[in-house]
Amino acid sequence: MRRFIESLSLTLGGLLVGWLLLEIILRVGATAFPFTITAPMRDVNRHPFTSEKILPEQIWIDDDSYQLITPPGIDNEFQYPDPRIGLHVSTKNWLDAGSHVGFRVPDLAWEPAWPVDAVVVGDSFSFCYVEYQDCWIDLLATEHSISMVNLGLVATGSISHQNVLNTFGLPHDPKLVIWQWYGNDFNDDYGFTTLYGENAAERKGEDSVPPGLLRRNSAVASIVHAISQSRQGSQQYSRFIDPHAASIGDETIWFGRPYMQEAFSLNEQKNREGQALSERVIQGVQESLTADGIELMIVLMPTKEEVYATWTADVLGAGVLDEISQGRLEMLEFCVQNRLTCLDMTPTLTDQANVGNLVYHAQDTHLNSLGNKIVADKLAAEIPLILNK
Repeated sequence: MRRFIESLSLTLGGLLVGWLLLEIILRVGATAFPFTITAPMRDVNRHPFTSEKILPEQIWIDDDSYQLITPPGIDNEFQYPDPRIGLHVSTKNWLDAGSHVGFRVPDLAWEPAWPVDAVVVGDSFSFCYVEYQDCWIDLLATEHSISMVNLGLVATGSISHQNVLNTFGLPHDPKLVIWQWYGNDFNDDYGFTTLYGENAAERKGEDSVPPGLLRRNSAVASIVHAISQSRQGSQQYSRFIDPHAASIGDETIWFGRPYMQEAFSLNEQKNREGQALSERVIQGVQESLTADGIELMIVLMPTKEEVYATWTADVLGAGVLDEISQGRLEMLEFCVQNRLTCLDMTPTLTDQANVGNLVYHAQDTHLNSLGNKIVADKLAAEIPLILNK
């Protein structure tokens, strides 16, 4: 009996030491691990039973008018909008100091340069997943002397963009509205209606359960829980994991995450419904801006898979890239039918990709600093033509 107790004690002690060592490794190297490991740790306390998190507590908040917002007054905080991408963020609402909505700015002292040439509405491609001085919107202001107001909000679609424009954009009396579009906007618009619109009842009772005491204080427990929840846990994160890699010069890019087809394919009924919502919104915005003498330009941002099609098409398999591209191509047709000024950034970015330049983050779907500069330079050549009509 004594030997059994000693053996059990050694086993339990070894497990405890192993657990503690793993906890330390996970906490120290949090951002170095794959997304499926890092993402579940967002809600884990850096030190047990304290309030500081392993990753900085996220600043993004669900909102029933603007979909996903950042509050104002954030002062150069380091944030991980995705555990693989870190950047400093400052936010401000220069129009309404009492508003609960803030927008990304270079610093809290920033004010628009009057008169304002253009306001931008869009999603994370306008919020920019780079340091702000490398964001295409700030580059247009600093390198091309175009007065810009950035109203980009992460994970938003056309319904949100319309609401943001009407509330925070048009009071700046801009000459031009730049409407940045990305292929998951249709999916985001459908999602907006299921949360806050006509289909909201579908989502009742689906709110996630807050993590318990153990998961709040143990990285190991949080990860084990995510893996054990085969549908709600591991798949929740694995859909954002890129299963394929390709060598571009001296760099490697990853691509093909399941989310791309889920959120982009127009074979999905929810995305078709979102497309109808988006198109109706844009038509209404176009009519309103035309009546007020304000120009509208839609800037279409492509996916990494499309820009690097030389490397991705065969790997993804027959029809997959077509599904990912279909929304953008139909959006271009919509532009022609409605006589909209639309600029597709695909050819410009693809030219850079085909000579071996990396214009997206290697493990993320967003433009890197070079990609942002290419977009800024292209727009700098187009915007004066519109403003001088």
